[in-house]
Amino acid sequence: MKKKPRRKSNKSSIKQKLFRDRNISGLEAHHREGKTLRTPLNKLPGGVQNPHSWTDECIPNVLWACILASQLERSEYLALFRHVDINAKECLTRPDDNFITHNYLSLLDRESFKTIFAQVLTNERACKALSALRLLDCLPDKGHWAECIPAPSADEGWQTLAAAVSDTFDHQSEKSTDIRWLKLMYLLISGRVNVAEALMPRIEEFRLFPDKGDMRQVRPSIRAFEIAFRDFEFGDTKIDGISLPPNHGPEFWVEMKTKTQCIMVKEFEPPQRAPRELAQEVADVMRKLQDHFIETSVTTAPDPRHDGSFGLALYAISLLLNLSTGFHHGTVEGRIVLRSVVEALITLTYLAKKDEQGLWSQYRRYGSGQAKLAFLKNIREKETPAFVDLKLIERLANEDMWMEFQDIHVGNWANLTLRGMAQDGGVKDVYDKHYDWASGYAHGQWICVRDAVFVNCVNPLHRFHRIPGVPIATMPSVLPDACSLVNRILETLNKLYPSFKARIKWHNRTDVSHSAGVSSDSSPAEPNT
Repeated sequence: MKKKPRRKSNKSSIKQKLFRDRNISGLEAHHREGKTLRTPLNKLPGGVQNPHSWTDECIPNVLWACILASQLERSEYLALFRHVDINAKECLTRPDDNFITHNYLSLLDRESFKTIFAQVLTNERACKALSALRLLDCLPDKGHWAECIPAPSADEGWQTLAAAVSDTFDHQSEKSTDIRWLKLMYLLISGRVNVAEALMPRIEEFRLFPDKGDMRQVRPSIRAFEIAFRDFEFGDTKIDGISLPPNHGPEFWVEMKTKTQCIMVKEFEPPQRAPRELAQEVADVMRKLQDHFIETSVTTAPDPRHDGSFGLALYAISLLLNLSTGFHHGTVEGRIVLRSVVEALITLTYLAKKDEQGLWSQYRRYGSGQAKLAFLKNIREKETPAFVDLKLIERLANEDMWMEFQDIHVGNWANLTLRGMAQDGGVKDVYDKHYDWASGYAHGQWICVRDAVFVNCVNPLHRFHRIPGVPIATMPSVLPDACSLVNRILETLNKLYPSFKARIKWHNRTDVSHSAGVSSDSSPAEPNT
């Protein structure tokens, strides 16, 4: 009997060790619809539309448990969680229509509340920690807490709230998973959830959590079950005779922002000047490349193949030279320049792979047409941008042929996407690894804008939100990548016009940090504080 092939795990495609434990779907698990890659969750019947957020809604709704998880030892708070679930199941007349979150607790009478939290309210450490709840105006069950726990110390109380949010902010953390287990177990023992017989072994692991089963499977299962029942938690599933208070999550975060201040990390790492020896090495390779151009030139007439290949190589290495003479290699500008180097590599390798005279000419004609287009647009204007030199553009547009004989092509010069060119040129790896992220900075995509000009407020009670940061803060250097890409360009040029053996070697040195991209003799900029 043949064995069934083992299903390939998404994690097998994750080569980066740091991220192998992430509960995420790989690209291969997404399905394409037009120009959209659909996440696997949206394959489920009805999809997952606007799921209730753990951070924005769940933390404020189970804040009492977040505080206990943050302030007590794990064994102690898990024992208290068990007591709360069991007490609620035993004392409530309709346990399957109730819950242990703040919105449901607000509907209880005072005695039921005290019964459910009996063991919590007799625990001195727990009561002291939970006193922080009395600082809040937004909790729907604040009256219960005010009667049952002591008045807080304001300073300690805000620190307790900040620690509770910080410790549970990550929805997959141990403390967050423990709280999600608390919620799930109440749903199970109250009879709100009916479980198929086949799942009973897993339910037994939930019951004896965290002492039974493989936690690498049990913990994700807890999270998957819990998220499926958030509609009940927030009243989307209507229950006869139950009228929940409005979701207080938004009000909680507004209150936190009003009552506490932003906290900004004032220390930052200033950018490092690129090492002088790299600039010298790049300049030396560039001179050799210029000499090789002269040595391999056979005509003074336009030569699309020769001019185009050397032009792209010289363009890329000149960009690298600029990066090597200052601080831009570790800033936004470095990423924009790296994107141009990537495009130069993809364009050259595509042209070299095809190596058709007509295609080389097409690439050249397209550039002349773009110069003509820019010229004709700007001569219509009374004022032109300061960087636009119309006399230069006119001369360039007419350099090969009078522009009146030239058509203007407005699509891609090769009638391909850059991705298609990378695929046909055999450098899809470069496109996949470099282009998407670097391109975002050139296009002003939101996530790159956010990375460039915002930092996180480190106040957990502000949800670590974004605030303007220091504009010269260091980003990982692009120098090692730029050196490697320029070398690949030089390798392609060598195949077209042998023999050119000069290469940049600086980035292969053992004292070069590929995360910072600078060597030990680089000097930092003076911080502008």
